Amino acid sequence: MTHCRLLAGSLCLSLPILAWGDCASLATDIQAASRAGEVAALADYARQIPIEPTCADDFRVNLARVAAYGFLREVQARLAKGEALADQEPLLRQSLAVARTWQVLALLGDLELERKRYEVATLTYQEALGLINDPVATPKAPPEAQIESIFRKAAESRLLAERYVAVPVNHRSGTAEGLALTSVRGWAVQRVPIPVTFDSYSAQFSPKGEQAAGDLADYLLKQAPAEITLVGHTDERGSDQENLALSKRRAEALAAYLKDQGYEGRIRIEGAGESQPIKLDDPDRYTQEEIWELNRRVELVRK
Repeated sequence: MTHCRLLAGSLCLSLPILAWGDCASLATDIQAASRAGEVAALADYARQIPIEPTCADDFRVNLARVAAYGFLREVQARLAKGEALADQEPLLRQSLAVARTWQVLALLGDLELERKRYEVATLTYQEALGLINDPVATPKAPPEAQIESIFRKAAESRLLAERYVAVPVNHRSGTAEGLALTSVRGWAVQRVPIPVTFDSYSAQFSPKGEQAAGDLADYLLKQAPAEITLVGHTDERGSDQENLALSKRRAEALAAYLKDQGYEGRIRIEGAGESQPIKLDDPDRYTQEEIWELNRRVELVRK
C-alpha cells in the first residue's frame, strides 16, 4: 500500500485556496510553483513570506501553509511514481521548515519507524497527533482510520524505544497531548499500551518501565479519573497457565505502584496472558524479538 493511499483524502488533496488580500502577487507565484512542481522556485518564494512587507501576519501563516503543502504535493507525486520515501526526506524537511503540518510529520514518522529509530518516531507521531487535534492548525480532520493508524504507530514506537518517551505538554493549556489524549478529533482512545516494560518472565519493571510507571502516576494524579482498568499481557512463550498468572502479576505490580504514589481511584485488574497479542499497524516491519517485546505490556483501558 502506498503512503498516498495510507493518507488518502488528506495528503492527496489539491492545494488550499487562498483568499485574495495582501501580497497577492507572492500568493499567486507560490500557488503556481506548487501546482507545477517547481520546488526550487517554491523554496525561493517561501523564503520571502516572512519578509514581504505587504503581507499581513495572519495571511503569512496561511501562505506558509500553502507553500508547505506545495512541497508535500511534490512528495506525493514522486511516491506515486514508485520513488522511495527515504529519497523524499529533503523535500519533507523543506516543507516542515516552512510550516508544520501533520501530514509531513506522519510521513517522517514512517521514515523513522522504517529506520527503527523508535524514539524519534514516537516524538514525531505524537506531534502529528497534536496538530490533528488542533482545529486551527488542521481545520479539516482526517478520517478516523488515519488517526488510529498514527496513534497505533506512536504507541508501538514508544514500546520499542530504548528510552522512555514522555508525552508532550501543550505550552498554552498545560495539558498532556500525544499518546495521553483521550480523544483525537472525535476518535475515542479506548486502549493505550503503556511502556511499563518488564524483564522476560518477570513482573519486575525494567528501568524504562519505572520511568513509564512514574509518568503514568503523575498523569493519573492530575486527571484524577474515578476508575481505570489495567490489563497485563505476555508474549507467547511459556504455558497458557503460566502466562495468565504472569500477566496478572504485571498488572498488579503497576496497580500497587500507582496506589503507593497516591492515586485514589478504583483500579480494576485483568490478566490476559498471551491471548490478546497487540494489534500491530504492520506486523511485517518488526522482528520476532520486537513482537515479543511489544506483547510484554500493560494496557490502560479507558471506559
